[in-house]
Amino acid sequence: MKNSINKSLDGIYEFMSHSYNGNWQYRWDETPYLEQNMNAGKNESILGHQWACIGFWLNLRRVCPSLNALVDTTEIYERLWGHDLGETFEGDISQVVQLSGRGASKHIVERKEIEKMGDMLPKEILDQLLKWFDETENGFENMEKLEVLVAKFIDTIQGNHFVTVFGNNLPENETIINKIIGRSFIPIARKLLKVLEERGHKEAYEEVSGIISHHLEFFKKSGVKMNPDFYLR
Repeated sequence: MKNSINKSLDGIYEFMSHSYNGNWQYRWDETPYLEQNMNAGKNESILGHQWACIGFWLNLRRVCPSLNALVDTTEIYERLWGHDLGETFEGDISQVVQLSGRGASKHIVERKEIEKMGDMLPKEILDQLLKWFDETENGFENMEKLEVLVAKFIDTIQGNHFVTVFGNNLPENETIINKIIGRSFIPIARKLLKVLEERGHKEAYEEVSGIISHHLEFFKKSGVKMNPDFYLR
């Protein structure tokens, strides 16, 4: 028993030692409206992003009791903690970069990175991380499990919120911003609403609708021209 625990701990600590590199791997490469703050050292690391997502859900679940009651909160925390582990060494392919057509195969590279980082983990832990990664990368249209949808929803909102806090000259970049919102936030928001509506979760549906409208207001207050009715129709 002791040897088994020691072996598991050795693998866990080895995995943690790899994960720490996420402190120095930054997001938002080639994002023009974040360049000024990034040059000033105000970067968002991979681990910083994951931490912020976890903190956001910790707060959000308390103001959205109906949505919270439908999901396994522990699972959402764990999904958020590990959702970008594959970027620890290879780095993030930002939405701006993806708009240019690059990074189409990034999920393949990221999955291999998780396998490499976790090769000493207990098998059941690594298998779980890979399963959750595959579910997240399976495309919005194929997501049906609420924990998958909510975790992705949180991930996207946090990234957008970071932009509204640290972005510069957002109105000048509103075309790029609208394209990114249209390819990332809107699809997951629509899918989550669709699943909640189809399953008859009226209160949770209203909570999520409120989150979406409020979130888009952040960009409007930043001077970015947006129309929530257009995005949600």
